[in-house]
Amino acid sequence: MFASLVQPPRRQPRRTVRRALGALAFAVATWALSGASPADLPLLDVQPKSVRQGDCAFVIVRPGAIAPTAGECRWRGKTYSLFEADDGYRAIVPISPDSPAGRQTITVLLKDGTDAVRQTGLPVVVVKRDFGVQRLRMKKQTTQLYDDPSVKLEGQTIHAALTKVSNEQLWQGQFIWPCKGRVSTDFGMARSINGRIQYRHKGLDIAAAMGAPVVAANAGVVTLVRPDYKLHGKTIAIDHGQGVGSLYLHLSAISVKEGQRVAQGGLIGGVGATGAATGAHLHWGMYVGGEAVEPQFWIKLPEAGQ
Repeated sequence: MFASLVQPPRRQPRRTVRRALGALAFAVATWALSGASPADLPLLDVQPKSVRQGDCAFVIVRPGAIAPTAGECRWRGKTYSLFEADDGYRAIVPISPDSPAGRQTITVLLKDGTDAVRQTGLPVVVVKRDFGVQRLRMKKQTTQLYDDPSVKLEGQTIHAALTKVSNEQLWQGQFIWPCKGRVSTDFGMARSINGRIQYRHKGLDIAAAMGAPVVAANAGVVTLVRPDYKLHGKTIAIDHGQGVGSLYLHLSAISVKEGQRVAQGGLIGGVGATGAATGAHLHWGMYVGGEAVEPQFWIKLPEAGQ
């Protein structure tokens, strides 16, 4: 049920999480442990306190003298693992575009040494966004692609690559733009195709010159390379660790292989118009636990996530 937690080694905390842990008043978990003082109990926090739809919240668990042995976070029916982060643990919770606005609660469940489950609700305010609508006209043969069995398999394969979870944090610091260009379609826009709302755009479209270099937005391991997708075109997915992944679509060329480790800024391909694309552009997506989130949030990543 719960992922086990390994006590992190004693080491000097990075400034990013040390500030996050030290600058705020933590919510003390309601662990009913006889004789335990508040200073002994795990300390919990969520950052930021207000999160826009499409962005992410970071749940931080800092063990006291009594450390949890296992735990997880729950949000809107889904479970997110706690991973080692400096002198404690951290879970990344995606606040999807359709998350209800207003005061909400992220649930944290922890086990102690007796396997008793202690539950704590951390309040977070979800800020509503207006994502807008993009109206497109498509030829019949293009719209038919969405019902093609091979295209459905494309989506399943991409989803599998973006839901791979590795325990190590491979990214460091804020993410960078994977190519230079103009944002032609924002994240989260509702797409109306031939007068009918079909789906929500799950990434950023960056219009750029054909063949312009595309680089890894941060360090990670390439988990998917496909040169011939009908809908998505030449495709790359990268695992950045701890449930965070990135996706690059419609490429003209691919410069990496599956299993290859890449550094932030390392060349991975070129801007193209392969698949169902009307012009040269890069579709760049960011995912947490398989949930699409705002890529620009990761460019301006707060210290708690670095």
